[in-house]
Amino acid sequence: MNIKRSFLLLFSLAAAAASAQDTALYTLPMTLETLLNNGYSIKFSRNREEALSNNATYGNAGMLPKVNANAGYSGAANQLQSAGGKSYSNTFNNAYSLGVSGAWTLFDGWGMQASYQRLQEMKKNGELSTKLEIESSVAQTIAMYYELLHRRLRLENLSIMLSLSRERLRMATEKYLVGAHSQLELLQAQVDFNADSSQLVTYRQGTIEQLIRFKKQLLLPFDANDVIFTDTAFNLNEHLLLEDLKAVVLQNNTSLKIFDKNRAITDLERRQVEAARYPYVNLSASYGYSYSQNSYSSAKTDALGLSYGVDVGFKLYDGRNQRRMESNIKIEQRNRDLEYEQQMQQVLADLYLLYSSYSSYMNLLGLERSNRELSGKKVSLAMEQYRLGQITSLELREHQRTHLDAQDRLLNAMLQAKLSEVYIMQLCGVVLRYMDAA
Repeated sequence: MNIKRSFLLLFSLAAAAASAQDTALYTLPMTLETLLNNGYSIKFSRNREEALSNNATYGNAGMLPKVNANAGYSGAANQLQSAGGKSYSNTFNNAYSLGVSGAWTLFDGWGMQASYQRLQEMKKNGELSTKLEIESSVAQTIAMYYELLHRRLRLENLSIMLSLSRERLRMATEKYLVGAHSQLELLQAQVDFNADSSQLVTYRQGTIEQLIRFKKQLLLPFDANDVIFTDTAFNLNEHLLLEDLKAVVLQNNTSLKIFDKNRAITDLERRQVEAARYPYVNLSASYGYSYSQNSYSSAKTDALGLSYGVDVGFKLYDGRNQRRMESNIKIEQRNRDLEYEQQMQQVLADLYLLYSSYSSYMNLLGLERSNRELSGKKVSLAMEQYRLGQITSLELREHQRTHLDAQDRLLNAMLQAKLSEVYIMQLCGVVLRYMDAA
C-alpha cells in the first residue's frame, strides 16, 4: 500500500499531501473540452473565420446599390459697377443644395456573382481552417495526455523497482550482520538502491516538466498540483485496416478539402477576370433641392426634382492587359491543381508511414507482454534464490534490470501504437471522436 500511495503522489506531483479540494480528475473528453474552450490558437482561428464570414455579403461583392446624402453651401462677395459708372459694394451670392444620390451596377459580365460566390467559398475555407487547427490541437493534446499516462505507468514501474532494491538492501544488510555476506555485497546493494532512487527522482522531474507543458496547452494554473488522469490504459484500436483508412482519408482529410477549396476560389477569380470582356450597365439617380439668391438683383431661384441616367460601356482595347490577366489566372489554376495533387501525395505518404508504425508496434505488443510476464516470474524466483543465497546480488540486479527493460519496451510499444492511431485519425478527419470516448 505504501508503494501505491507513493506512486499516486508522484504522479499527481503534489509536493506534500495535496488536499482533496486541490485535486481535479481529468478524463480524455474533459481534457479536450478544456482545450476547445481555452486554446489560444483555436480562438485565433475562430476570429479569422468570423472575419471571413463577415466579408461574405452581397454588398461586399458589389451587388447592392450605393446611396449617399449630401448638402452644400456656397457664397460670394463682389464689387460691381453698372454701365453708368455707378458702383455697388458688398453684393452677395448665396447658394444652398440638399439631396440624395444613388448608383447601382446592374450588370458587369457576371463578375459580381462570381465575386459573391468567391466570398462564400472563402467563408467555407475559413471554417475548414478552423477545423484543421482544432484537429491539430486536439491530436497534439491527446499525444501529451497519453505521454503523461506513459510516464505515470513508468513511474509505477520505477517505484516497484525501487521497492525491490530496498528489499535487496535490507536482506544484504541482514546477511552482512550475521556474516553471510561480504561488505562488498552490502555496498553494491546500497549503490544500486541509490541509483534507482536517483532514476526515480530524475524521471519525476521530467514528468513535472511535461505536466507544465500540458497545463500551458490547456491554460491551466501552473502553481496547482491538481491534475490526475483517470485513464489507466491506452485503449488501443486494434482493427484499423489500411485500405479502409485510405478511402476515408481521400474523402475526409481536412487539408485536402482546403486545397480543393483553393482550386474553386481560383476558378471564381478567373470568372471575375473574364467578366471584363462583357459590357457593363450602371444606373444612377439623384433627388434634391437647390436654392440661390443674388443680393444685387434680388433674384432668387430654387429647384426640387429627380434626375436619373443609365451608363452603358464596353472595353474595346486596354493594351492587351485583359489577355495577360486571363493567361496569368489560368497559370494560377494549374498551380492550384498541382498543389492539390502534391498535398494528396503528402497525405497518403503520411498515412502509409503512420500505418506502418502502427502495425509494427501492434505486432510487438504480444511479444512484449509475454516478455514482461516471463521477466516478472524470473524476478520473483531470483529474489527467493537470493534470499537463500543461491545467486549473487549482481545476478539479482541483472534480473531486475531485465524486467524493467521489458516493462519499458511494452509501455513504449503501447504509446507509439496509440500515437500512430491518433495521428491516423487526424488524417482521416475524425480525431474529434476521442471527445466521445467513454
